[in-house]
Amino acid sequence: MKKILILIAMVLGVASCSTEKPTPEPTPDAEAVLTLTSEDSLWVEAEGGTGEITYTLENAKSGVTLEAVSSVEWIEVEVGDVITYEVAASDVEQERRGTITVTYGTQSFSVSIKQRAMFNVDVTFEAESLNGSSYFGKVENADIYRYNVMLSTKGVNQSGNLYPDDSYYIFDVYAAAGAEGGVATLPVGEYSLGAEVVAGVVYSGNSKFIETSQSGREALFEDVRLIVSEGHIEAYVTLDNGEKHYVTYSGDLTIDPYKAENTDGYSTLRRDYSFDISGGVFVGAYVGSMYYSSADTCQVYLFEELDPVTGEEFGDEFQLDLQLPRGGKDICGTYTPGTTAGHFLIGTMEDLGGGQYMQTNTWYMTAGYLDFAPLVDGTIVVEKDENDVYIFTIDCVDDEGNKISGVFRGTGKFVEW
Repeated sequence: MKKILILIAMVLGVASCSTEKPTPEPTPDAEAVLTLTSEDSLWVEAEGGTGEITYTLENAKSGVTLEAVSSVEWIEVEVGDVITYEVAASDVEQERRGTITVTYGTQSFSVSIKQRAMFNVDVTFEAESLNGSSYFGKVENADIYRYNVMLSTKGVNQSGNLYPDDSYYIFDVYAAAGAEGGVATLPVGEYSLGAEVVAGVVYSGNSKFIETSQSGREALFEDVRLIVSEGHIEAYVTLDNGEKHYVTYSGDLTIDPYKAENTDGYSTLRRDYSFDISGGVFVGAYVGSMYYSSADTCQVYLFEELDPVTGEEFGDEFQLDLQLPRGGKDICGTYTPGTTAGHFLIGTMEDLGGGQYMQTNTWYMTAGYLDFAPLVDGTIVVEKDENDVYIFTIDCVDDEGNKISGVFRGTGKFVEW
């Protein structure tokens, strides 16, 4: 038996030796590979600064040296385990660009260095309040989120109005991130002025500067660079008159979600109400951005009957605060509750003091206020026929859940208020 096992082992051994592959001949040296491992485009502030460019080098060759060259004299470069660069302070009011080119033999890569324009500040403003800012949530049909940021000294009062003798910087910001866990915090990042509603933009149509002093003014932004970091906001703002404002804020960046005021039971109605009015009269008053929202307001007053001589009113009436695009004058369209263009401001009460209140925004009323109801939800459609008769189709509910619906047809005029 032992002889058989030895014989099998010898046969296997021979077979094993006969199938062994020869050792391959060594291959020539592999080509060197140079790879950039940091960003290929970098921004530097106007005051200058230093930075690093990192890379990997495989299959280095003897006698070959890594080189880095700047295309401009205001960038100095030094080569080591990492490549360091130093950018001199800018003295020009335009952005400037340079390139650092790194080579190793036949391998190379380039890095673009972009330096911010020098910002000659006319006004420095240290904001102390985010009060008055609102988070509007996700933009319909888009994966972006809207934050309306208001920077000022005092914020807004309990009625949501601006205080006198203050400066207000309003930024309509769109970001890729929204509220988490019911808390809306302005996302860290850099935002620039733009005419399209996309992430990373301060929307030009709704962003502006307001000064509420006795000789106050309002100005749109011509350029904006808004930098948000943890607990800090920094803004470089150029107004449409060329003034350059540097604005800072340090503190909590939590922004309250927008909540339309619901007047909680002011309606005197106790049932649904419908109407069909022809031959009515209306007055439309363009009041501008009086609510400091992101749109201009046209307050439209509808009267079933109005005596043009005495001003006496009869029948049903409506007050509609319609939100138009900035500078818009055409009220035709469909409106739903909200503060931006294409919406109506829901009915609220203004406390005048001493137990006196006044209906504001969007209401159904009767002459003499025998009945009144704030419109808090629904749809208002405005059309105009070939005879310049305006048709208001109202399908809304009040704050008691009563349905108020019908059609008002009438003629009128528009005034600047």
